[in-house]
Parts: sequence; structure tokens; C-alpha cells
Amino acid sequence: MINKKELKVALVTDSLFKMAGGAKVLEAFAGLFPNSDIFTLFACSKKSRVRKLSESINSHRIITSKLNTLPFIEKFYRFTLPLWLFEIEKFDFSSYDLVISSSWAVSHGVITPLDTFHLAYVHTPMRYIWDMYELYFKKKVFKCVYAKIIHWLRIWDVVASSRPDVIISNSNFVAKRIYKYWRRKVDKVVFPPVNLSQGDIISEREEYFVSGAPFEPNKGGEFLFECAKWIGFNLKVIGSGGMMKKYKRKYRDCKNISFESWVSEDEKFDILSRAKGYILMGIEEYGIFPVEALSCGTPILALSQGGILDTVREGENGMFIKNRTIEEFKNKFYEFSNYPWDYSLISKSIKNFNSKEDFKRKIKKLLVDNGFDI
Repeated sequence: MINKKELKVALVTDSLFKMAGGAKVLEAFAGLFPNSDIFTLFACSKKSRVRKLSESINSHRIITSKLNTLPFIEKFYRFTLPLWLFEIEKFDFSSYDLVISSSWAVSHGVITPLDTFHLAYVHTPMRYIWDMYELYFKKKVFKCVYAKIIHWLRIWDVVASSRPDVIISNSNFVAKRIYKYWRRKVDKVVFPPVNLSQGDIISEREEYFVSGAPFEPNKGGEFLFECAKWIGFNLKVIGSGGMMKKYKRKYRDCKNISFESWVSEDEKFDILSRAKGYILMGIEEYGIFPVEALSCGTPILALSQGGILDTVREGENGMFIKNRTIEEFKNKFYEFSNYPWDYSLISKSIKNFNSKEDFKRKIKKLLVDNGFDI
């Protein structure tokens, strides 16, 4: 067994532009190994890291790829996708005993020495190149370019999936996607760490609904905003994302849609705890925002696909729609908003999900089972 004091650990992730779900998982790993180094293809500028990244992550040495030196890379990093494969393989782990990757794109594909153990925590096989390819590359010019290389990208992804010694998925939905596209069974499903509400459950709810950062192609944001526009319910949107500016422009005349953008943790839980419901119309691999909402006693109205099926049960802490049509949404929305929810019971429905400490304990056990003394 390698003792924790002697253990040299590297943490790897695809990007560190903000504290999104992948970064929060990385933060938990960083807390488990406070002397580890962090490797990432991209990170926000050193000046903005204090504001955009957590204190825990900023306390570590962060090593980035050469791609991160390109001008305006934070805005255009997705267009360098074919180069990610080369850059992720260039990182040198020859002096490390343990590598832990938090991967939603290519970081599971790092190349480690024979005696270096690689644990990959996989948020999803790369959406861009598998079943969500059409969502991300709608424009003709991008389709033409990526159509010529997509087959090659998929081959690399399947080959790279054989490199980790252990693969953990963040939900049962992702475990199925991993087997579908990589033909590899995950070693374990471990839900990501979630900060749960510590406040009192509010029984008198205000007349608004909330959604968290529906600003990526897989998140169903436009459909949700169209529903809010035509039905007229009050919607508060918290968080940010790639398509936020586009949607803010498009729906600026809809006074019932409020874009809250960045909010503090306290403000976020205050908004979630007073809402009549949380609405998710996208396909999430897991869905940290909905679990945070449930911890506030707030019920979920969701599309019946993705990792949300691990957390929401019809009639107990939420409801589902099967298809994204305004008519179906409208019918289910009226049922959902008039249902006599037991907010205290909803808050108890997330007791099986992971706090940061639960998550660390499960990762520790997995490493101990694989010969590490930590």
C-alpha cells in the first residue's frame, strides 16, 4: 500500500472557466488531496481565478495546455475540439502515483505510466461527438467541417476509454451511455457531491418557478422560455452559460422571465426555497441544481430523460412530461402547479444523495479497495 503522505497525486479536468458541476467534483477531489496538482486544457485567466474559481481549487498548482494561450480562448475553445485529443495526451504524469480525472470530454484519455493508477470520474461520454452531435453543430459550416472528422474523433474516444484503471459514472444514465458508446461497464456509480440546503423549509411559496442555467444545447432552454412566454408563468433563471446572451436578447420583452445570472450560494438557496417549483426541460447527465432544489423542499417538473430519473419520483417529489410540446407541457404544468405538495417530505427525499463528505468517503473506500492507504 502507498501511504497518503508519500502519495503524489494529479487531478485532471477538461476546463476550469467557472465552478460548474465538473469543477465542483474536482473541488471535492482537491479537498481529499490538498497537495495535488491540477492539469486542465483550459482555465480562466489568473486575474479572474479568485472571482471565478473556489479558494480550494486556487490553492493548488494549475497546469494548462498550450491551447489556453490562444487569444479569446474562453469564448472560442469549442472550435479547437480536434486539438484537445493531442493536447490531453501531452501532459506528463511520470512523477505521479495516482491520477484522478473529472471528465466530460477528453480528460479520461490521459496517458499514464504503467505503475500510475488512473481513476476516471466520468460525467458523460463527449456529447459533441455522440448522440448530441446534431444539437451542438446545427450550423452548416460546422457540420461540413466536423462531418469529415467525427468518425476519427469517435474512434479516439473509444480507444481512450480503455486507459483508466477504474471508471466511475455520476449517474445510472451516464453508466448506460458509457456502455452504449464505449462498450465498457462502469466499476461504480457515485452521485456527485451536492451542497444541500441547511435552512428551514418554507411552506408559503411565492408565485414563481425557477430553472438553473438552461443555456447549453442539451438543456432545453429555448423550449422552456417559449412555454413561459405563451403560458405566462413567472420564471427566474439562475446561473450562466454559452447561450445566455442570445436568450436574454430574444426574450427581453417577456417581463415574466427574469435572468438572475450570477448569484451567491445564499441567494441561490433563497430563490430555490421560495419557488413553487423547479423546471428542467433538458437532458442532464445528473443534475445538481434539481437536487439542490429538492433539498429546499421544491418539487421538480422535468423531461423524463437523463440522470433526473435517479432523483425524481412521480407524485412524490416531482412530475414528468414525455415530449417537449407546448400542449403537453401546459397540461402537466397546471397539474404540477396546483398539486398539494408536501414540501417537508420532498426535502427528505434526497437523503440518499451525496454531501461533499459522503462523496469523499466513497472515493476513499474505492481507492483503499485498490491498494491505497489513505
